[in-house]
Amino acid sequence: MWWIIGITVVGLIIYIINKDHKEHVQAHISNFGGMMEKYKTLIEYLKSGGLCIKKVTQDCVVLSSKSMIWTLDYVGVNLEVRMKGYMPLLGNINKKWIFPDDYPQEKMIEEFENYFNWQIEQLKKGAQNNPYEHLNNE
Repeated sequence: MWWIIGITVVGLIIYIINKDHKEHVQAHISNFGGMMEKYKTLIEYLKSGGLCIKKVTQDCVVLSSKSMIWTLDYVGVNLEVRMKGYMPLLGNINKKWIFPDDYPQEKMIEEFENYFNWQIEQLKKGAQNNPYEHLNNE
């Protein structure tokens, strides 16, 4: 008997959270034309780098290439941008940015570029300190 009440309470909580999320997405994403329209500048920037759109939902866009996957998820009141993949010289990369709903897309792009520039600087510093580190001297 208690397990039926427990399952009912858990189900009700999940329903309420899901309903609130859908209403929030409707107010902040769908009313602006969806993810593709609201984040058009950001998506166009990523596509210009060779990524193709693989999946679009009400609150998510997935772009990918042969070696990278970028996921734009609208979670709560934030846009979460996840980049996962492999880049020559840099190796495996797994990075996540979280931006508030009203954060300018141009600033998001600037943060991505700053991150890549920082990664390249780290690579250069490593090469200056030990230029033969990448060679296998066995």
